[in-house]
This record gives sequence, structure tokens and C-alpha cells, in this order.
Amino acid sequence: MFNNWKIFDEYKNLKLTDVIKTQLNQYYDFLVSENEKYNLTRITSENEVFEKHFLDSLLFTQEINLENQTIADIGTGPGFPGVVLKIFFPNLKITLIESNNKKVLFLKQLINLLNLKDIDVVDQRAEVFSIEHQEEFDLVISRAVAYLDIILEIGVQMLKIDGYFVLLKGPKAEEEIKNMGNKDQKMKLELVQKQVLVDVGFGSRTNLFYQKKAKTPKEYPRKYAQIKKDSKQN
Repeated sequence: MFNNWKIFDEYKNLKLTDVIKTQLNQYYDFLVSENEKYNLTRITSENEVFEKHFLDSLLFTQEINLENQTIADIGTGPGFPGVVLKIFFPNLKITLIESNNKKVLFLKQLINLLNLKDIDVVDQRAEVFSIEHQEEFDLVISRAVAYLDIILEIGVQMLKIDGYFVLLKGPKAEEEIKNMGNKDQKMKLELVQKQVLVDVGFGSRTNLFYQKKAKTPKEYPRKYAQIKKDSKQN
């Protein structure tokens, strides 16, 4: 049973309740119990999961107001950040996008265990989902899933005009921004904010906030193979 709740104290927008504490403890126990079956995370110690997964999923919320929005979480894996956001901000409507069948099964079981409402799991590739659900989401979020130029193209169509694409990144964020060239502008995205966190106890973090300024050209997203081939990651 986790008790080191003080790690959340300095983040004033995060209001811990007994319900939230219970859900996070249930989440951790289930994650660890099912990890070997589903290959969910290499981090399994209690303190590390709470800090490096749960808290890390929430750091960006200091910079943006979350209330009643529709959110898509691309490549959520075992629910980071989407499930964690739902626990802390229950009024959000969240769609978890995950193409790994085992992780999809885990997520459905987790949602049932925690009795979460208005949160769906989609077993589909994000670039396909994006085309089928154009401009449906207020926020699109992704945590450490793919190189910047790849993930932005994959998810841009599902984002509403004036909505925000939030990328939870690590220390290489500036390099990825530089390598973008003007691709973000071509997709009608603008980098409007960077949240740089140097000393969070578990390494540096850079969270990027792109705003969609106009309708994205229909040519995006392209086939994943083409996106990957053209990426500056290669």
C-alpha cells in the first residue's frame, strides 16, 4: 500500500482524495500482477511506478485546464497517461488508442476494476482512427510513443481546430523540434508552449503543446510506412 503521497504535494492542481488514493493503489497492484502476462512495463517497484508513471502522466496538467474535454491518448500502453488522467479528472471523456491486443485486454479489465466511466479503449492503429474521427477531440495526448514528426502526423486529423496536441517528451525534445523543419506548419500546427522540468526526481522532462490553427490538409496522415520512411528519426 503506497503511502508516500507527498510527491504530489507541490502540484497544487492535483487534489488527492481517498477515492483517488484507493484507485491508484488498485491500479498499481493490478499492473504488477498482470505485468508478466501482458509485458506492460519494465518498472515495477511501487515508488517508481507512482513517480515515473503516475506522477509523470500528470505533470503537464499544471499548464492546461482540464475540465469536461474529450481526450484521445495515442499509444496508451497500460494507461499512461489516459487512465491516470481519468482518475484525477473524472469529468474528462477519454479514448485510449492502443493497437497491442494484450494491452487492450489489460486496459478493459483495469477500467472495469476501477469502475471508471466515459473512458473507451480502441484497438486500432492511430493513423487509421485519426482519419475516421476527424476533428472530434479537444486534446490529443501521447507519452513517449514515437518521434515527434511521426506522432504529430499520426494524430493531427482527430484534433479539433483550436485544440491542443500534447506530447510528453524526454531530454531529446529540442532535437526532435529542430528536426521537424516546417512540417508542423504544413499540418496547421503551432508550438505554443514548452514545459521544461529539469529536476523532477526522475530525470528531465519536456512537455510540448501544439495548437491546431486551421483544418489539416487531407494528405495527412499518410500511410505509416511512408511517415516512418520520411521521419528525421531515421
